Amino acid sequence: MIDGDAALALVCHRNHRMSFVFEAAQTAGIRLMLIYDSSESEPPHGLPGVVGYWRLPVFEDPDAALKEFVDGAGTRGLGGVMTLREEAIIWTAEAARRLGTPGIPPAVAALVRNKYRMRQALAQAGLRTPTFAHINDPGDISSVESLGFPLVIKPLAGWGSAGVMLARSVEELHERIRTVWAMQERDLSRFYEKTDTPGLVVEQYLPGKEFVAECFVDGDGVHVMAVGDKGHPQGPWFEETIYRLREDLDSVQVMALREAACAGVKALGITMGAAHVEMRLDAEGLPYVIEIGARIGGSGVSHFIVEQGTGISLAELCMLQALGLPTSPLPDALPVRKVSANYIIPLRGEGRFCGFIGMDAVRQHPETARVLTFFEPGHIVPPPPAFGGYPGFIFSVHPTQAAARSYHRWLDDTLCNEWEDVSP
Repeated sequence: MIDGDAALALVCHRNHRMSFVFEAAQTAGIRLMLIYDSSESEPPHGLPGVVGYWRLPVFEDPDAALKEFVDGAGTRGLGGVMTLREEAIIWTAEAARRLGTPGIPPAVAALVRNKYRMRQALAQAGLRTPTFAHINDPGDISSVESLGFPLVIKPLAGWGSAGVMLARSVEELHERIRTVWAMQERDLSRFYEKTDTPGLVVEQYLPGKEFVAECFVDGDGVHVMAVGDKGHPQGPWFEETIYRLREDLDSVQVMALREAACAGVKALGITMGAAHVEMRLDAEGLPYVIEIGARIGGSGVSHFIVEQGTGISLAELCMLQALGLPTSPLPDALPVRKVSANYIIPLRGEGRFCGFIGMDAVRQHPETARVLTFFEPGHIVPPPPAFGGYPGFIFSVHPTQAAARSYHRWLDDTLCNEWEDVSP
């Protein structure tokens, strides 16, 4: 159990079916106060480790939410604040600063939430990062004409693959810039900082595979908790596909990925907590840092990968640190005991979702650890680049990387979705 009675405020958790952080809190004896935005539904009651709920206008009126949070934190017994949600990183950093509890500086939070400024910081630190440009007018692409094709278009402060598109020609570039700009204004604008100028990042497309490194930062530096394969999405929408832990920590590739991840975290000034580092290989197999999130990735997916693969609770480390409590010393890289994995059920369609085919067999497979489904029959999925979510995640644990790859091939062949057309 944790000494003391201070609770931890968890800000705007995206998906409460992703209960890993709640389970980790309960195991560690950490009490959680769930803060949820006033425009969103109250979280379900009975979640592990949760002792209370607090409705605040985090996204609708962040300044008012900060004042109410600081004024009421004492009476609610709060001793820290953290988030796993990309859109809430800046608000959470400022809340920790005003409360006087551990957190990353708000300026660092603002840097990691702006893809253009992040690119600039990584390039200035001498890291390999795709060539890039910023567009603040969808009708003017003069700043990107010299980059060469194909190009990737991204909202300035998006998350996941929302609004990310590939353009292979000038005609596609014009069309897709207009499409992503419209989607940004419709779906993302309420999450942007008032001081940020709306815009897009256009960057060089790298042809190699994707990887991710999960890091934890403390007073001893950056610790790489896990390195994972993220598949080989090639556009045009860059949907998430798989996540498989790498066990070959001494391989040249994994060592290069670890080195790049640590350098990226340091370049952005992330001094505590989790860092979710996404990387991609170029044509020569060299790792480039694509993006870094100052949070546990995937609403807790990263915690599952680390905990099941190494036996170390990433969420517990982050929660203890946010409360100002000591954490155990860590090596620079953790040894892998098992190969943990996550399979993001592919959409393979759009329209009205009708159900899963093959899910019973998936649940009964001995290497399946947990199945989380997010779509109910009748759920409407819009066409890209609008992001309607993923049908579900399938978490698994395997003795080797080869077994994990075989399991994911089996899922590809076994599981599919049924769709109904809703076009006029």
